[in-house]
Amino acid sequence: MIQVTCAHCGLSISVPPTVQGKVGICFNCGQKIQAPRLAAIKQHQDLNFDPGDRISDRYIIEHSIGKGGMGVVYKAQDTLINETVALKFMSPRMLRTQHGKKLFLQEAQIARRLRHDNIVAVHDVAWTDDGILYLSMEYAEGQSLRRLLRQQRQDRSFLSIRLAVHFMGQMLDALHYAHRTVIHRDIKPENVMVQPGEVVKVLDFGLAKAVHEEYISAAASPNPIQNNSRDAESTPNMPSQSKFKGTFAYAAPEQKQRFPIDLRADIFAAGLVFYELLTLRTPLDEAIPAEKARADIAPSLLEVLNKALQPERENRWTSAMDFKQALDSAYQHSYKPQVNIVSSNAAAGKASTEQMVHLEGGSFLMGNNQVREEAPEAEMVVAPFWIDLYPVTMRDYMAYVKATGATPPKYHRDTRYNGPEQPVIGVSWSEAQAYAAWAGKSLPSELQWEFAARGKQNRRYPWGSLPPDSTRCNFSDYLGMTANVTMHDGGATPECICDLLGNVWEWTVDPFAPYALLRQNPEAAAGIPRKAARGASWKSPVEELRCTIRQGFFPESRLEILGFRCVLNDAL
Repeated sequence: MIQVTCAHCGLSISVPPTVQGKVGICFNCGQKIQAPRLAAIKQHQDLNFDPGDRISDRYIIEHSIGKGGMGVVYKAQDTLINETVALKFMSPRMLRTQHGKKLFLQEAQIARRLRHDNIVAVHDVAWTDDGILYLSMEYAEGQSLRRLLRQQRQDRSFLSIRLAVHFMGQMLDALHYAHRTVIHRDIKPENVMVQPGEVVKVLDFGLAKAVHEEYISAAASPNPIQNNSRDAESTPNMPSQSKFKGTFAYAAPEQKQRFPIDLRADIFAAGLVFYELLTLRTPLDEAIPAEKARADIAPSLLEVLNKALQPERENRWTSAMDFKQALDSAYQHSYKPQVNIVSSNAAAGKASTEQMVHLEGGSFLMGNNQVREEAPEAEMVVAPFWIDLYPVTMRDYMAYVKATGATPPKYHRDTRYNGPEQPVIGVSWSEAQAYAAWAGKSLPSELQWEFAARGKQNRRYPWGSLPPDSTRCNFSDYLGMTANVTMHDGGATPECICDLLGNVWEWTVDPFAPYALLRQNPEAAAGIPRKAARGASWKSPVEELRCTIRQGFFPESRLEILGFRCVLNDAL
């Protein structure tokens, strides 16, 4: 006997081989039904279709465009509306029972109602004449995110932070829209299409539910086909767990434990995809912190990522929109910092050169060929400028806070750090910029800072060539906190500039880019998110104390080792 399935209602009946290829009427819905030919049944059960094959007397197969654990996808022409579509044929081994097929149809009907720019639209769901479920979907030009990530991994080239955030933002937009009616359950790079123009589309919303439930029920029974319908008894056993390894790798803990799930399972999976976008490491690879995989991931992004990946769903983002808003905010804050310049009526007035020293500028040797981050050494020229004798103190900064209503520094209540003559710490790059603007000044460039520390004499240390000790600078945590800015005057330059080494790292206006890039292509260097800081800190070991030392910090950093001083260009 030949099994015949109505493409409209799904009724399956058995007919004798003598009627193969003939057309009849479905007993259930009255629509036209055609018995398949025996020669095609075996081929189609393996989901093999040839170019030119007609499906449901409507679609003409063009060629295969993808194969996955749930089935095979073909590019096809819809002759009814003269449109290119994608046909996804579900593997007969996936949906073996009538219950599973019914559940799949219910989820597919929900997916049909999803219409969003970042979701692959489902047009229709039906059966072939020989009983294979398939979906007619929007044909999305492009490649899967999995293929893109695999190519990046082969090339050993990370995606830019901008692109990773852009892709994830679109995925979260899709999830936020869909979560009103359906949980995806199977977010992974294979289910995301990347189109020209950096557009991504998510596919297969809800369709994993029926497959996963059938797999779980099969795994729970030593003889899963027992007591099932005649359909199930005639189909092969479910695939082994290895077929689902990739899917389960992206599953939330509660999903793996077979607990009831909600939209936060998709949040967890999206977090894993974001981790992979950033690091190119899959959940099957050895887990390492994202910041160990690459150095340009801002702490703010790590906070957003880590919250999405919390094992307990109560600690994750409560919605895809919350996730996206936090992601956008972190990216803007860390990679596109805006300086909050105070209004003119709150400004301190004309810039004062009190507690500053004038440097005449000129040529000097900048850089250090012995350290990669400080190379290459080159003769540079700096224009005349004024520079603060000391880092900005807590007294100075709190006067600014009082005058402008600005946010107090992070450690202003900590008695270890809030002495009036201690350097202000816990101030972000933007906050330091805002203070400098209020004072009518600016943060120094690296060029200005190193000239002040090194001078034309090419000093190894601001004070000369003698090694550092506790009379010259605060380092190696010997005080356990920051020191008053006047405490180590033995380490001053010949011009009496103090605390250039140790005590606090000092923000500069420049990005933390290689010198070659800064000098040859400053526009490109400006796109690097981390900002350069100079001078080491009270926690730095003696090996870090030199006039050429530099370090990069993300602009939102508000650390107990990070402060600043100001400069004034010679235009008074």
